[in-house]
Amino acid sequence: MKICGIELKGNNAIIASLLFDGTDYTVINKDVKKIVLKDTDQQSDVQEFSKELYSFFDSVGFEAIAIKGRAKKGKFAGGSVSFKIEGIIQNSKYPVVIFPGATIKAKLKNTEIDASEVNGYQEEALRAAVCYNITI
Repeated sequence: MKICGIELKGNNAIIASLLFDGTDYTVINKDVKKIVLKDTDQQSDVQEFSKELYSFFDSVGFEAIAIKGRAKKGKFAGGSVSFKIEGIIQNSKYPVVIFPGATIKAKLKNTEIDASEVNGYQEEALRAAVCYNITI
């Protein structure tokens, strides 16, 4: 099963692409690490971001998308741009599940995560994908 894990930070969709065989996984498509929404006020930039993101999803042929959720309110709430990106992702043709950070932490409590094949900033996206695989 191919799962795309995503963490949203600012105007970036940080990506980890994983191929699962049971609970074992391999990092695939290592070239695409993040996709950036340039100017959120420009319709053409939002459309270009959507096109690039959907094209990436189609080229890999993911079976699901797992997003690390952000707080909706409070001190650590996500910004408006990340909510816009989340909506674009949810509008894709792929099943999308949003996992709160606490859920990911709880589900992966006894699971060993090998993040050696991704950059440090991609680790939360990787954890979201692994969480999806063991939850669904």
